Amino acid sequence: MAAEKYWFHIGIESALGGLILLLVALSAAAGGNEVSDHDPRAAYLADSRTRLSDRLDALAVYSARFTQDVFGARGELLERSQGQVLLQRPDFKWVVDAPYPQVIVTEGDQLKVYDPDLQQLTIRPLDEALSDTPVSILTRDDVIIGDRFHVARIADELGEAYVIQPASEETLYREIRLQFDSRGLTGLDILDHVGQRTEIRFSPDPAVSMIDSAEFVLEVPPDTDVIGG
Repeated sequence: MAAEKYWFHIGIESALGGLILLLVALSAAAGGNEVSDHDPRAAYLADSRTRLSDRLDALAVYSARFTQDVFGARGELLERSQGQVLLQRPDFKWVVDAPYPQVIVTEGDQLKVYDPDLQQLTIRPLDEALSDTPVSILTRDDVIIGDRFHVARIADELGEAYVIQPASEETLYREIRLQFDSRGLTGLDILDHVGQRTEIRFSPDPAVSMIDSAEFVLEVPPDTDVIGG
């Protein structure tokens, strides 16, 4: 059980880091280089970045149920989980219902992870917690997506998708794909360099326009073991 929870926690934190950064950091950092009027591909990439930035800006308030599947390099299912995500910038909450209950919230510059089964609360600086995630490079203040990332927009029967690929192979992931429809963000896929793939599917509630701030307050039992902080 302990080993299973460890790997489950690693998978959750990796995907969570990608989601936090894409919803918060990417929208703030989105931009591009000046492009030549004579370069159709450059103009297309710049337009894709702009459209993606607009999409992410619209997610200032977001509530959704999710399912997450983690697949190995051979396509085998390694882990499946489900829960709820709440976002009201700058507050963020990720609740896993099954298979192992877990609550993750951001509070200021801290990331708090509560494991009820272990009666344990882990507190880490937000920057440090996200430094080993697939999109950690996006936390840098000087990131310009046009410099280090290629963003391509794909219209499909589900709405539209954005494929984000790093220009350098030094990142820990190969590709991130975001799926949107009229309700907002509905999918997040992360593919790393060894072939492991994380697929998160969201069922957003477009009727939610405001979330009670109390929803983002993490309360734990007094006998909880606190690590860090």
